[in-house]
Amino acid sequence: MTADASPRASNPPPLSGEPAAMQSLPYWARATNPIVRRHLGLYWRTLPPEFEPIFYICGFWIALLVIGIFVAFVTVLASTVIVVSVLVIPVGAIFYARALISIAGNSAAVMADELRNNTMLLLMSTPMSLDQILLGKVASAIWRKMDDLILIVQGAAIFGPPLIIMHYAGLFPLRESGGLPFVLIIAMTLTSLLRLVLEPLMFGMVGVGIGAFLPIRSLAISVSVAWVGFYLLLINMLQQLNLQQLDFVLDSGDGLAWALAMIVLLDLALPVALPYALIRLVSALLSRRLRAG
Repeated sequence: MTADASPRASNPPPLSGEPAAMQSLPYWARATNPIVRRHLGLYWRTLPPEFEPIFYICGFWIALLVIGIFVAFVTVLASTVIVVSVLVIPVGAIFYARALISIAGNSAAVMADELRNNTMLLLMSTPMSLDQILLGKVASAIWRKMDDLILIVQGAAIFGPPLIIMHYAGLFPLRESGGLPFVLIIAMTLTSLLRLVLEPLMFGMVGVGIGAFLPIRSLAISVSVAWVGFYLLLINMLQQLNLQQLDFVLDSGDGLAWALAMIVLLDLALPVALPYALIRLVSALLSRRLRAG
């Protein structure tokens, strides 16, 4: 999503005393953004996210995987924490689904309330661009679950790679396949973390879109929650079907190229491209509707 090139879309200077972590965020995403604070209420005291620990954790696993191309100890290390990962990741997935439901529902509710109160035109007359206004509403819903999301991302960064290692070790023998499995493991780890950033934005933006097209608060929330369930079910079904097809293709003996294409398309590209495409699509539809109406 691109902000307008006009002065309306320019970011104002940071507020005095604003934390550096907050200043590093886009203006629409900051808790100090007036639109965000307006919807946050008591949640405005939420601390800004700290990304450094996540970067360090990812760097640790990537370094281990790169070393593991030459030294056969990564699978042994992964097997020592795989039991913990199997226990932690499903619990994290439940909390993640709850966070997504909350983000989608809150985004739909604030947009439906805006249209019901006839205040959207007033917001559009402010110096902020329409993109910033819409994303600010999404950001307010995300800030309400920011503490949960940060813990979820950190948990995924710590306990996710062992599961990914064991997954690809079952498809490609790590020692006999050269560096290919390790490249796939690194790519899948980064993709998984990127999903945890894009999907809340996507569900929030779709929720805003639902609230705009269905400006009845309860109905907008219900449809948004249903959308979360449908999307997660769809993605998981596609990945399960892909896993079954991978087993079949690899068993055929000459299907390595097809297997790699399926992994890149369904495991790496689709989970990132689909949320991004939906964000852009909903933004374009909302801009057209609001500017026309």
